[in-house]
Amino acid sequence: MRVLHLIKTAEGATWAYRQIKVLVAQGAEVAVCLPPGKMADKYIADGIKVYPFHFSINPVKVLMQLLKFRKIIKDFQPDIVHSHFIVTTLFARLYRFLFSLPVPLIFQVPGPLHLEHSFFRNADLKSSNRYDYWIGTCNWTSKKYVTCGISGSKVFMSFYGTDMSFIKKHEPGKLRNEFGFSDDDFIVAMVAYMYKPKSYIGQKRGIKGHEDFFEGLAECIKENKKIKAVIIGGAWDGAKDYEQELIKMGKELCGDNIYFLGSRSDVPELYADIDLVVHPSYSENLGGAAESLLLEVPTIATNVGGFPDVVVNGETGYLVDVAAPAEIAARVNFAYEHHNEMKEMAKEGRRRLLTSLDVNNTGKEVFAIYNKILNITPADVQAYQKVV
Repeated sequence: MRVLHLIKTAEGATWAYRQIKVLVAQGAEVAVCLPPGKMADKYIADGIKVYPFHFSINPVKVLMQLLKFRKIIKDFQPDIVHSHFIVTTLFARLYRFLFSLPVPLIFQVPGPLHLEHSFFRNADLKSSNRYDYWIGTCNWTSKKYVTCGISGSKVFMSFYGTDMSFIKKHEPGKLRNEFGFSDDDFIVAMVAYMYKPKSYIGQKRGIKGHEDFFEGLAECIKENKKIKAVIIGGAWDGAKDYEQELIKMGKELCGDNIYFLGSRSDVPELYADIDLVVHPSYSENLGGAAESLLLEVPTIATNVGGFPDVVVNGETGYLVDVAAPAEIAARVNFAYEHHNEMKEMAKEGRRRLLTSLDVNNTGKEVFAIYNKILNITPADVQAYQKVV
């Protein structure tokens, strides 16, 4: 089984990298198209074939890229093409329209955002044909395709998994010592990059909901100075002006009780001191809620996308409506008063996710999807694995 993976970035998408390693271990012969860079080097170091490639649907560049892609297809001769982004999916479908690609094209959907906007949703749906399949990485996404008229036999669901060996507890103290927080300060964090609002899809606030977090925490801080707001994550994709706007807004609303840490490489260590994390996104897959629960940190998230798959309301954390700072404030105050209860919920969240988000399990799910699409039986798989 030869599978060609399409990835638009060499700086991220580590979730695809973790999955691909499991697919290789299962016996798939994998090659990856992505731009040169850090992630390309990691694939090469693991012995995975890499085709350096910049995906583009820019009319000026696209013809040359399509011709280059044609050479890759002829060289690798995939049985399946597996795309991880809407841009890479549309590119592959354009190639299929102009040339020929009579093999299954799987779009593993990393998040629901494009499905929430009619233009991009229609671009996905209307460019598809009988060779297309979809893997939603949250239940909302998979169900959305079916409600849009895609046959349930062509839609699957499998989370992008996590390497559980890297999920471990750290000793508390690093964050509190760095900023001089006392033991009875209640640290409420938001961990997310700052994405500038996209006006072309009607966004007026950043997709991660920083503005709602500030407004909600401001109400809490007015009543309780022990509540400290911590923002971890800086500007994404050069959005420095937006980052400065957020810092100004946060300081105006929360005063000296808010701290901006910028982007950090030691986030798991910082989580050891965090009493509560809030994920107020407007659109999201599992987002940071999976990480915070795996680290047993009490969690609040908006009721969007894949959050309800991991933050089960009243069981592993609490959900609030999107764009509802007052609800955020109410839940933060509740968490302050019922912290032990929230900690028990976080422990339950970790217990559930240790299995459902283990990449060794989710990668095998995707391999099973390949076999189903190609009509390969379990006996065929076992026979092949014995040979290799």
